Amino acid sequence: MLSFNAQGGLVNQFPILIKWLGLAGEGLHKQLAEEIRTVVKDEGGVSLRALDQMTLTKSVVYEVLRIEPAVPFQYAKAREDLVVESHDAAYEIKKGEMIFGYQPFATKDPKIFENAEDFVAHRFLGHDGEKLLRHVLWSNGPQTEEPTPDDKQCPAKNLVVLMCRLYLVEFFLRYDTFTFDFKPVVLGPDVTIKSLAKASSF
Repeated sequence: MLSFNAQGGLVNQFPILIKWLGLAGEGLHKQLAEEIRTVVKDEGGVSLRALDQMTLTKSVVYEVLRIEPAVPFQYAKAREDLVVESHDAAYEIKKGEMIFGYQPFATKDPKIFENAEDFVAHRFLGHDGEKLLRHVLWSNGPQTEEPTPDDKQCPAKNLVVLMCRLYLVEFFLRYDTFTFDFKPVVLGPDVTIKSLAKASSF
């Protein structure tokens, strides 16, 4: 089940990751390459311990998941009467009613995220940045919570995040930067890599 959920998400999420990384430009590529190569060298290889020390790499992955979640639409039937609140209103939902959510309404909320429509690679760095993770809802639940059998949060949430981080690590161990083209399609962007610059160091 984890593999099925992860594969379903990553088919969309990897192209989305490359799209935003490409749009961010060579300056961010250089910063990521420096962080990744330094940590891998210090740790003697790629490991979970090494991945955990790559704070910019983690922040980039969370920002991609925030700004363009692979599955932006969620739905469910209310199991009980409840009230859903926004910053300035409340909505009553009766048991059995269908609830439909469009994630970017929340993940691009300007009252939560400064420059919410912009890709900010460093957004989730530091204590204040980490506090924002509870508002990253790409997995149909807060990034700070774990899936359970009683909710609809993606059971492969942690695996998707890990694979996106590992993708960046393996990429920047091999390449310094890249250029690309993309076009929007129904399920994420259609990405074409136009050029790759092999790693000049490491």
